[in-house]
Amino acid sequence: MTIPAHPVFAEMPDAFLDAFGETGELTIGGIPLPQPVRAIVRGPFGGVVDGGGYGESGVNGMSPRASFAEADVPGLSDGDRFTFLGVTWIIHEPLPDGRGMVRCELERV
Repeated sequence: MTIPAHPVFAEMPDAFLDAFGETGELTIGGIPLPQPVRAIVRGPFGGVVDGGGYGESGVNGMSPRASFAEADVPGLSDGDRFTFLGVTWIIHEPLPDGRGMVRCELERV
């Protein structure tokens, strides 16, 4: 179910991404976006590991997640790819939150 965005939340994505966002590369439908995209990336990564990228997921059963501004990721769907700190992740279950953001789970490639 898609939750329609309420106008009161119009500025929220930029505020959150300005405060907490990091950049990464996103491929939607097999086509890389021309510019890096900002995302709030969180989860049990175990900290940065040697060789770049984050450690293994799965701590306490929580999977890594990312949130993007809905306007930045039109058509984001299962199987799209997000590269963050040198590690590529598969997007799962992208879902608009009704506040202008799209949240999804990440699975390490």
